[in-house]
Amino acid sequence: MKTRTKSESSRVEHAVGRAVNYELTVADQARRSERRAWWVAATSCLVSLILAGGYFYFLPLKEKVPYLVMADAYTGTATVARLDGNWGQQDITISEAVNKSNVAHFVTARESYDIALMRLRDWTTVYTMSAPSVAAGYTALHGKDNPARPYNTYGDKAAIRVKILSITLINDASGRPTGATVRFQRTLYDKSTGRTAPLDSKIATLAFTYKANLAMDEKYRIENPLGFQVTTYRVDNDYAESPPVEPEIPAFSMPDVAEGTAPTPVSDGAATLPPAATTPATTATAAPATTASAAASTGAKVR
Repeated sequence: MKTRTKSESSRVEHAVGRAVNYELTVADQARRSERRAWWVAATSCLVSLILAGGYFYFLPLKEKVPYLVMADAYTGTATVARLDGNWGQQDITISEAVNKSNVAHFVTARESYDIALMRLRDWTTVYTMSAPSVAAGYTALHGKDNPARPYNTYGDKAAIRVKILSITLINDASGRPTGATVRFQRTLYDKSTGRTAPLDSKIATLAFTYKANLAMDEKYRIENPLGFQVTTYRVDNDYAESPPVEPEIPAFSMPDVAEGTAPTPVSDGAATLPPAATTPATTATAAPATTASAAASTGAKVR
């Protein structure tokens, strides 16, 4: 009887132990499953955050990238540069490349001398980028009542070319560029012989601003799309040691062409282009000068 009771008790204990082990196994599996689920959820959240950060970094997916294309007026060589920065209207002047480009265009047009190019392009560039006081100085320089005007010295057979050596921007207290110092060299080009020779070295100091609401015709807005305005302008001799000047280019022979008649001078308000009626000119130069005369007449509206 006792043996039987012990046998039944051992079987009961074994069954109870198996039941307890089963419950422990199920509970352990539940805990493991819950732990695994939390790991999966945490990993998913981390991956989602990484993807969101990546999309935020690459936004906007479509971006307009501005490029600055500069063409040399005499050689025709064009260079392309990508511009980086904030291109909102309020911060457009922070770009160093844009400021230097506008300064270089103004100084090159202001200090160059070529009777044909002045009528065709230089006058328009200077007047669209000048405040009234600066434009008045340019008008007085080329006025017919000025005995020292460039035409009296160089006429229509010579031209002055400008080479920019350096441009240093001047910032205000907030760090925004409001002026520039430009060092440049001038060379004299003889159209009749094809020779070039160094003329002098100058340093220009100017102050500028941007006027987005500047009223201009569309044809002038193309020359000055950002409303760049030079408010003060001064040129002095550069006494610093200059880099080596370009060697003088020897003359070259040109085929003979028939002589024509020089174009009639065009009056432009206070600044009257110099007379050239008595100076013979070749047929090769007569056509560009005629076209340039029309451009000079339109330049008067800018002032």
